[in-house]
Amino acid sequence: MKNNYNRMTACMLPAVALGFIITMWPQSGLSEIAMEPKDAWAKYQVILQRNIFSRQRGPIRQRLAAPARPVVTRNPESYLLLKGIVHEDDTFIAFVEDTQDNMVLWLREGDDIARGTVKNFTLDSIEYQLEDRTIIVAVGRDLEGGQGTISMNRLLELSATSSPSSDPNAATEEPTLSGDDAEILKQLMDQRKRQIGQ
Repeated sequence: MKNNYNRMTACMLPAVALGFIITMWPQSGLSEIAMEPKDAWAKYQVILQRNIFSRQRGPIRQRLAAPARPVVTRNPESYLLLKGIVHEDDTFIAFVEDTQDNMVLWLREGDDIARGTVKNFTLDSIEYQLEDRTIIVAVGRDLEGGQGTISMNRLLELSATSSPSSDPNAATEEPTLSGDDAEILKQLMDQRKRQIGQ
């Protein structure tokens, strides 16, 4: 009989303990969850950030806001190159290439283009009136008097003419260009030779 009492006590003790735990757990567990629902996982963030098995693990760095880069917009005159001048029927006609649109424009004295007006002509230059400035533009220069901006289309055309042939022992034939185009092409070809290690 005593043996049965010990067995019954041994079986009842874990059941009573389990019942006590079940009755007490919802009050304590729910109160913790109800108090801090947002911060429930905050104490585990260190494990998530520094887990040695995580593929995204890395040193913690403070990221500084990168300053905004200024956008450079070129003047429309830098895309307009004077390609040549013709004297026909006592009038001069200037051929100006728009490198952005791959178009050739025919201009006469007094015509408006970009932000200015074309003025006096000679056989090798024109005068371009931009607001209160007068710029003398020589053949091969842009309307600002500089070398001009190379558009992506023009760069691709120049690189296509300088592409190496399939036979490395074949003599390379230099294209016949004049002025600034020849200088730009020469620079591109030298750069390409340095890239391939020649």
